Amino acid sequence: MRFVVRGVSALLLTLLASAVAAVETLEMNLRWNFVKLASVTFYAEQKDNQQRFEIIGKTAGPLRLVKNYDGRGLLLRAGTVDNYTLEGTDGGVAEIRNIVFEQGKLPKVLAFKDNGAPRHLEPVPPWGARAVSPMALMYQVVKSAEQPKLCDGTYLVYDGKRRYEVSLKVSETLAAERADQVSDGLFICTAKLSGATLRSVGDAESMADDGSNVANAAEEIADMRQVWLFGRSDRRMDFILQQGCPLNGLREMRIQSPLGKIVGKAIGECS
Repeated sequence: MRFVVRGVSALLLTLLASAVAAVETLEMNLRWNFVKLASVTFYAEQKDNQQRFEIIGKTAGPLRLVKNYDGRGLLLRAGTVDNYTLEGTDGGVAEIRNIVFEQGKLPKVLAFKDNGAPRHLEPVPPWGARAVSPMALMYQVVKSAEQPKLCDGTYLVYDGKRRYEVSLKVSETLAAERADQVSDGLFICTAKLSGATLRSVGDAESMADDGSNVANAAEEIADMRQVWLFGRSDRRMDFILQQGCPLNGLREMRIQSPLGKIVGKAIGECS
């Protein structure tokens, strides 16, 4: 009996160790020139048939004076169902969004509380049926480190408060910039957020629901509009990835803003 107990204990410890090893972590600091604007931590875990992807972010430095935000985004994926949750504080006010996405169906908003919007943007046909969460798209970008073909196409992103289109494309510019490192499998996945497609709950009643581009975009959502992601103009983000790595394949992020380039660099090596 003692041998049986020892055997079971050893098996449990082995399974526990495997589960722990499956959790990946990546940390980044976002800077504008030498000024720190935010810190971000990524988590990814594969367990049975469910994927878990989490991002914890916090604004810092001068950006915190106008966008005092601490947040946690979570994606739980099981089969064709994505459960998206965003929890945080904006200027000290608690916010939460919980939305279920199922392929081919309208997203279900289970919870919504936002400091700047009294209610959520209602998903409607035809755009609602093809919407994905921002966490799902970010997870796709990260996974493209293992499968570069995932960095391709145009996607309709819906986060409860707003909807907008993002196009993904593999860029060839890294070859000229880092010729000495191309052999290491580095490439750029470029994401372009179309400002003309941005719609928020404030202008939902006056917008067309056919997914067409309209010249007048939604109002800015923050005073520091020059660096925040959502605005009247297009926003471009470059993700430098290293092939063959999972989560830690994301080596660098570059946000092209009117004030200049905001850069996030991974802390630690690709493994």
